[in-house]
Amino acid sequence: MSATIFRNAQLHITSPDFNGVSDFAVQDHRIIPMDPSLLQNTAAEEIDLNGKHVSPGFIDLLVNGCRGASFTNDPTVFTLENMRSFELQHGTTTFIPTLLSCQRETLTKALVAIRTFKNNHTTVCPGMHLEGPFINYLYKGFQPESYIRQISESDIGYLSQVRDLIAYMTIAPENVRPKYILALQTAGIRLSVGHSAASYFEALSTFKAGVHMVTHLYNGMRPIIGRDPGIIGATLESPLVSAGIIADGRHVHPSVIKLMHSLLKERMYIVSDTQAPAGTLKQQGSFSVAGTEIFIDKKRGLIDSKGSLAGTEITLFDAVKFLIHSCDYTLDEALYAATAAPAHALNLKEIGTIAPGNIADLVIFDDNFKIQYVLQNGYMKNIGDVI
Repeated sequence: MSATIFRNAQLHITSPDFNGVSDFAVQDHRIIPMDPSLLQNTAAEEIDLNGKHVSPGFIDLLVNGCRGASFTNDPTVFTLENMRSFELQHGTTTFIPTLLSCQRETLTKALVAIRTFKNNHTTVCPGMHLEGPFINYLYKGFQPESYIRQISESDIGYLSQVRDLIAYMTIAPENVRPKYILALQTAGIRLSVGHSAASYFEALSTFKAGVHMVTHLYNGMRPIIGRDPGIIGATLESPLVSAGIIADGRHVHPSVIKLMHSLLKERMYIVSDTQAPAGTLKQQGSFSVAGTEIFIDKKRGLIDSKGSLAGTEITLFDAVKFLIHSCDYTLDEALYAATAAPAHALNLKEIGTIAPGNIADLVIFDDNFKIQYVLQNGYMKNIGDVI
């Protein structure tokens, strides 16, 4: 397969091989260093980027829905394809669909859809995020309490059989016995702490047991206080733990994001937590997800009838821009939080960094943060073709 050569690019989040480099190439779906021998192939295409920025494709570990569709409400391949198209339009080349607490029938339907979708797009979706039902009802947010429950031996057996379809699962460790946490990890299911009332010591014990992720830090958990630092304090003390933050300006204050960045550094990644209204042309007053009515409030965002936040309408690129404009991030720091950091959190190989041999998932944008091109698995699309 002939190469596509890109010249005069500003490369971001690279391996040392690309330090100080402005030219690179893509061949056989992979990123490769520029080599003069590539030009000997007359079929090779050269593209002058004229100083545009090139970043690894964004990796969003928490996506609920978009364009009027919710994966929990309609866990189908059609919904996933709709999500893929929307995410690609905004530079996200890898995403994790989220399934909220639900009945077993909905979970089974979602697993069938994920299997088909993964087979069709092997590099796009590592699996789904189970955000329940083994969480604490005290910190459930807008999730339906009727589906929240304790985990059982039967659940362990069922989930173990479909582990390849689960990217990660959010649990409240105080409600999941240590032997079950061990069983899930032994089965190869990655766990994340969230929607939890866990104390500092409970969270720290869970992290020491090998759970190395936290779902949307500060949201859906006990607040940090002087006498009990809780999950947040335990996260800060645990160097192997990565934590996601919803960077929309409503879920976590910019000053707190700046503080967490200074303390967690590369262990902090960002998520969109985007919901069905994202990307819709017609504004509506409310929508339903998991049987709960969510109101679209211009000042407070997406909220349920009790005022609990219920996700966002942003994209991950919006979150990147928010970090730069409101949280004093540099461009590279913000891009890292949307690429290499989530890849590291989920141990995703061959994406998240511009490096020789990595999958050619790339987003190309100008100084005004307008996306020009997106490459997904080496296939290049003009952004106008994706919209």
